[in-house]
Amino acid sequence: VFEEFGYIYDSSVGAPALPIPVWPYTLDYKIPQECKSVTCPTKSFPGVWEVPLNAHYVKHLEGGHCPYLDHGVLHNHYPTELFLWLRDDFLRYYNQNRAPY
Repeated sequence: VFEEFGYIYDSSVGAPALPIPVWPYTLDYKIPQECKSVTCPTKSFPGVWEVPLNAHYVKHLEGGHCPYLDHGVLHNHYPTELFLWLRDDFLRYYNQNRAPY
């Protein structure tokens, strides 16, 4: 499908909750992180970039391991707690390797 439609990037591969976020990479080789989905690429796609879905999380708050912010179980937290969670999660990217957030 990538070659047929001329795709140059994909953003469908999730990355587990890791201390350091995963930077985008090409699919010239096998993906660098563990993938538990049946939709993960099983062959190389030279020249196609993968922008991984890094899991959002903060160690001290439960329910925050999610690749999409609307999938996290954050409904039982106060708005101030959510703000702090988002800030800490953003700073995890910004203060380490500045992978796309």
